[in-house]
Amino acid sequence: MFNSKKYNIMYIQAFQIQFDQIVFAANDAEVYNYCQTPYKKHPNGCPNYQQNWSCPPKSPTVRDTRAALKTYTYFWLFIIEFPIPKIKIKFIQKWKTQKGFARITKELNDFLSYLQSNHRKWKIFYCSHCELCKEKNYSGCTCPSAPCRYPDKIRISPEAAGIQIFDTLLKLDHSIEIEPSTKLKRIGMCTTDEKVDFTSEIQKYRLYKSILQKFNDL
Repeated sequence: MFNSKKYNIMYIQAFQIQFDQIVFAANDAEVYNYCQTPYKKHPNGCPNYQQNWSCPPKSPTVRDTRAALKTYTYFWLFIIEFPIPKIKIKFIQKWKTQKGFARITKELNDFLSYLQSNHRKWKIFYCSHCELCKEKNYSGCTCPSAPCRYPDKIRISPEAAGIQIFDTLLKLDHSIEIEPSTKLKRIGMCTTDEKVDFTSEIQKYRLYKSILQKFNDL
């Protein structure tokens, strides 16, 4: 199990882990092979492979990721969960599950973006590929035809950088389903040079969200 303190961040949990608990891919080829492995409705693997600046083979190499992380002192995982609804009508269950998955993805990425904007020295890994261009009302990522529009804000996931999150959680004895049937999970990560009180961070984040909401309601 996790041996370190757990903080509640809304319904996000933050765990401190150690560098030697992080499982890295053996090499870049392993990462690329994983991206190209067929899965449901995607016979050629992930559609973002070679099509997003945050994804392989454009994302940092395993070697560079490992070297970058070694320069930090503290390592944190962020986990957000969504219970898969038990609804007999399949299309309603599927719709609610998709909406819930999108919600927790946005919630965790919003929190990580808040951390990134306020702590430039921290290294942030998001829980999905980068969709910043779409959020800015562009049609999509410029990859591979043009340079990244937001190289300083690009959102890279742990898996894209060669960090095997699933295997890391198994190493930590954290319960996770290979094919989720009860809970969906989204997982992010960050590294810092200082010990962080995430109770304080979430209070600041809640205030920030509250102010934004008031402006949106005007």
